[in-house]
Amino acid sequence: MPSKNRIIIKPSGNKQRYILVKSSNNKTLASTETYKTEQGANNAVKALKKVVKNSVVVDLTKKKK
Repeated sequence: MPSKNRIIIKPSGNKQRYILVKSSNNKTLASTETYKTEQGANNAVKALKKVVKNSVVVDLTKKKK
């Protein structure tokens, strides 16, 4: 099964977040500005999913339990 492109939500300074788009071979295709709110980042992910078909969203801002 081939690897998929990933949309990665990463933490930034001051409790902000930004998004990276990585190809299946782990090359960075795009990065976004920082977002102050989770909703802002989620809106960006929603828009990116329309362009980056068959992608997986990875949220690195969520704390592991």
